[in-house]
Amino acid sequence: MIFGNRIPYEYFATSGKGESEAGSEGLKYETGSYDAALTDAGIEDCNIIEYTSVIPTHAKKISKEIGLKRINWGEAMECIKAQANGDKGEFISTAVLTTDVYDSNNKYLGGFALEYSGHGTKQDALASLSTSLKGLIERRGYGKINNSVEIFKNNATSKGYKIHPGKIFIYDSLKVTKQHGTVFCALCWVSHRYPGVKKNKTRKNKKKGI
Repeated sequence: MIFGNRIPYEYFATSGKGESEAGSEGLKYETGSYDAALTDAGIEDCNIIEYTSVIPTHAKKISKEIGLKRINWGEAMECIKAQANGDKGEFISTAVLTTDVYDSNNKYLGGFALEYSGHGTKQDALASLSTSLKGLIERRGYGKINNSVEIFKNNATSKGYKIHPGKIFIYDSLKVTKQHGTVFCALCWVSHRYPGVKKNKTRKNKKKGI
């Protein structure tokens, strides 16, 4: 049997922040503050792999508590992640916002996650994510959101699609007091689905009855 590419299925939301005096000139954050942030988020014993921003149609959100119990030491964990690093005295912040997309017949198509990384407040992050959302939707041919994006509400596009941002919104921040600091927000996948692929019969295989 032939399987198609795996499709991310169950996921949970988390965030973490950490500080450290450790860090080398070329790697200021990775083995210190970033590791501390992973520990704060509960995923320190995973090997993190970053996705882009697409949430599959049938993806299912589970609680963080359940998700953390499913982790195996050293597993590869794929995440949609927004991360900010900073040095002593800096204020750093990150956010992840999901949006659901429906067609003109109100059929759910799937979702997206938008990431923010910077130095802003929660409201600053939402403003930035709203701008990002407009571009993401328009680039994919779903039409324009002509008015200001309303977070946590339905937004109509010029082509009749319905966009609902804010089903999940995670924001976290850190005022760095040690040499290095890291903060991140993430959607973390813990399972996948594998679609079957129908094998196209060639003329030779048809003769053989395969």
